[in-house]
Amino acid sequence: MFQSIFRKWVVAAIAITIAILLILTFVISWLVQKDYYRQSLDQLNDRATSVENAYHRFLQSEITLSELRKEWKRMEQENNVSISIIGKKVKYLKQDLFDVGVRPDVKVWVSSVNEGNRVNEIARFRQQDGEKMLIVGFPLRMDNEVVASAFIYSPVTDVQQLAAPIRRSIWLVAVCCAGPLLILLWFATRRVVKPIQELSIAATAVSNGDFASRVTTKGNDEVARLGNSFNLMAERIERIEEQRRRLIMEMSHELRTPLTSIRGTLQAVADGILTDREQSEFIALSLQESERLGKLIDQIMELSAFEEHQIRFDFQEVDMNELVEQTAQQLKPKAEALGMRLKVAMQKDNAIVMRADPMRLRQALVNLIGNALDHNLAGTKILVKLFMNHQRVGISVQDDGQGIEPEHMPHLFERLYKAESSRSTRGSGLGLTISRHIVHAHGGKIHAESTRGKGTEIRVDLPHVRV
Repeated sequence: MFQSIFRKWVVAAIAITIAILLILTFVISWLVQKDYYRQSLDQLNDRATSVENAYHRFLQSEITLSELRKEWKRMEQENNVSISIIGKKVKYLKQDLFDVGVRPDVKVWVSSVNEGNRVNEIARFRQQDGEKMLIVGFPLRMDNEVVASAFIYSPVTDVQQLAAPIRRSIWLVAVCCAGPLLILLWFATRRVVKPIQELSIAATAVSNGDFASRVTTKGNDEVARLGNSFNLMAERIERIEEQRRRLIMEMSHELRTPLTSIRGTLQAVADGILTDREQSEFIALSLQESERLGKLIDQIMELSAFEEHQIRFDFQEVDMNELVEQTAQQLKPKAEALGMRLKVAMQKDNAIVMRADPMRLRQALVNLIGNALDHNLAGTKILVKLFMNHQRVGISVQDDGQGIEPEHMPHLFERLYKAESSRSTRGSGLGLTISRHIVHAHGGKIHAESTRGKGTEIRVDLPHVRV
């Protein structure tokens, strides 16, 4: 993988570099050519001015026609230009513009100049082996009347030759920089690819069952964030796997106890070693164990349905005061049997009515109160409160029992989670998880606060949705 990505990066970098160099070379050549043409045309226009000046001197009889022709000849030799005078009303000057009377464009130039215009052109002439020529055309006047068309032209020096040193310099710099660039690219690629390679190895390890595999992350870039996300995922998978193992052990323990009790009772009845009174007592105990076993199985199936979003809710108008009061009254006998005190605090003159599923909310509240009953000792006080808080309905189940260790708090609502200190207590470890699903289905939140030795409070926060 490393070599593949490295190869792709190198090829991409080289391709981009070559493209940039080609574009740069083209642009520079074009700019050089454009500037050269501009300078050459400026020079030709200066020579054209000299041609006009000589012609004006001839008109003013300062020089003779022979001297005028010699002057133009000298200009041609000294400046490497050619001068053509195409007479309109005078025929005695000179006429040797290439392809005059043959090329349509030349006819157009002559016609334009005869009308008093100036011409700046670039053209190729076959008489010059297709060499590109710069041409400047201008009128010669006598008494403000155009009497001839004058053209001065010269071959264009190969612009490619002018740009060649610049191109060589560009490519020389590129070749000199190629080595260091590839080295830097190698280190940069290695820096990026190495954590990806480690991530791939760790992912393979996790897929093979090594859920403790992690990757080392540095910085805060996308790769580092990907590594952090992977570590969080692996940690979550490891915790779920631990919960699965614990589930198997817990289910084995929870199922073995009632089954052992029921089997022992049935065996004793079958052997006929029990008196009628003992037989009745053992059968009653077996019925209690079978009932507890049935409830445990029902909770497991119900939790599975919650997690697969198969539970349907029947939302309707609910009097929360009545629901909380009735639920607490339902559980008071159990609290008294365990030696605990269960109280309710609410504003009875301020009825709280909201849209909810009464059966599911009652189930959640039973689980919360039942959790407090199952995990505390005799003498514990349990207070259930119902209140309004900023247009939200709050339900609190608070006890002054033994509390929960801080390290167990993040896992409190995970299914079948039991702290080591509470393994001998009542309850299956599913009630809080089911309650969380019910609260979330109502658009609410649930959280717990606990101090070891001072007690625990579980608070439900629900939106006050009116019917």
